[in-house]
Amino acid sequence: MIIDFITFSVENYIKFLFLFLFFYFSGRSFVIVVDKIFYQKLTKEKLILGLEPKIIYSIIGTIFVGNYLVLLNFFSSLNNIYVFLVSAVALIPNIFSLNLPKDLKSLITKENFVYFILIPSVLLISSSDINYHYDAGYYHLNNQNWLRESNLIKGMTNIFWPFGMSSIYEYLSGFLWTKNSLLNLHFLSLIYFQFFYSFLYFYIFSSKNHYLRNGSIFLIFFSILDNFGFSGGRNGFPYIQEVGKQDMAVAILFIFISVVIINIFVKQEFSSKNILYTSIFSFFIFQLKVSGIFIFYLYFFLILFLIYKKIYSFKKILYYQLPTIFISLIWFIKNYLSTGCFIYPLSLTCINNFYWYVEGSTERVERYTTETSFSFMEYFLSSELNFIDWFNDFFNSSNSVFSTYYKAFYSNFLVSLVILIILKKIFFKNNDLSLWMTNLIYSYAIFSILYLIFFGPIPRYSTGILSTIIFIIGFYTNDYKFEFKHLQNILLVTFLLSLILLPRLNSYRLFVINADISLYNIQEYDQSNIDQYKINWVKPESGDRCWIDLNCTVEEGDISIIDSGFFKTAIKK
Repeated sequence: MIIDFITFSVENYIKFLFLFLFFYFSGRSFVIVVDKIFYQKLTKEKLILGLEPKIIYSIIGTIFVGNYLVLLNFFSSLNNIYVFLVSAVALIPNIFSLNLPKDLKSLITKENFVYFILIPSVLLISSSDINYHYDAGYYHLNNQNWLRESNLIKGMTNIFWPFGMSSIYEYLSGFLWTKNSLLNLHFLSLIYFQFFYSFLYFYIFSSKNHYLRNGSIFLIFFSILDNFGFSGGRNGFPYIQEVGKQDMAVAILFIFISVVIINIFVKQEFSSKNILYTSIFSFFIFQLKVSGIFIFYLYFFLILFLIYKKIYSFKKILYYQLPTIFISLIWFIKNYLSTGCFIYPLSLTCINNFYWYVEGSTERVERYTTETSFSFMEYFLSSELNFIDWFNDFFNSSNSVFSTYYKAFYSNFLVSLVILIILKKIFFKNNDLSLWMTNLIYSYAIFSILYLIFFGPIPRYSTGILSTIIFIIGFYTNDYKFEFKHLQNILLVTFLLSLILLPRLNSYRLFVINADISLYNIQEYDQSNIDQYKINWVKPESGDRCWIDLNCTVEEGDISIIDSGFFKTAIKK
């Protein structure tokens, strides 16, 4: 049993490590190319967005890989040898900047052990009881399978309307399928958590910036409080989500970029690299989920500030936006061809005369998503309903199984917020930011919350802004009020406790008992004989989940796929 347990642990870690290293070196390639193009040399800056490059390379890698997959899917399915060849070629820039260590001892550091061994090893315990999210079977996995089996399809929403909300996460996930397992989809999620805990560790124990240090400390204590409270806890700290959803990846990057931009303002660190990478990360958040668009509130303020203060000319700022402009053009063209809208399902952006576009279809989806997100918008537009009606239906409805959870979740957040503010008053010296900076931070928090209320305040959507609010407390602190003899040890124990408590207790139990992954393989449908032009559409045998069956759709109407030149076209009558 012990041998099985050790074997499973090592094999699981090695599988994760291979995926991590692929994204790590993909990200490093991107940074090398950017340096060569924009600076004509490999810059020797030690930090990227305030972090050591080795911490952030893997996330830059997901951005790079995700976007070239979007581009390649114009011409090819993702399950294609040429896509894998491009992925191999994309790693070549690493060869021209090997930067080999002088000896192996230089790699054996406490930080490297924490970043690349300790954190992943704990996170991987979640593999023992992870399962698919409901929406994975509803549309995510089927969407990914279409990407694997076909290049871009015009009118993709006619096959099934949720395909129109295709996230760049679908391209990454579809690329990572292996023959006998979809475990890589869970590992992709864990890469973001590995990054999350790595940057918190760096801020707490290595950064000299006390704003970032203190904000990270508050966030770590917030995570401890996440395990207590009404209905067993959960207060807005990121959690390991079921396979198939990207909400926590969005939340983690939302927290990170929000903090980065606020810190740029506070510390006046307006480097060109900060502008370039902040732009790329901000757009990637939007690519992951349309609701992440509110990150641009801070980002646009940053750009306006740079122009107003004449720190950079408009021409120079535009120059550093070129990578983002390029990937955004590709992204919006993809959206437009597959949905008839630049931003789906925002009907205002659906200006087209495509013969395959079903008039009124986007408006129906817009209304449906608003209703299912329990947003205030429906009440706001009604002459008979008001905010009190929405509040009661959201938190106190006897007809909704979710109301009790929502009430507990947001109550836990408010209790945690009060506790952390009290701790701030007791243990930290106060720091006053400028009035305009405070107004910017408060308006960002308030408008983010209002945006959620109007368009969907369910907890998995609000995790990013709630955790950001907790982190922001750190910007209103200075040094400690008291001398703590064993402060670093206390912080280290708290950090480890936060990390250990992230996987569920059941994960630990099953990890020890079974020494196996829980994610079953759903690749049971033989797609090899499917003629994509003459599909005999079927409904799910039960419920509304097609999983990965390309023959299956929940969409009503007569659907056909025709060959209209370079792209296939889906038509619904």
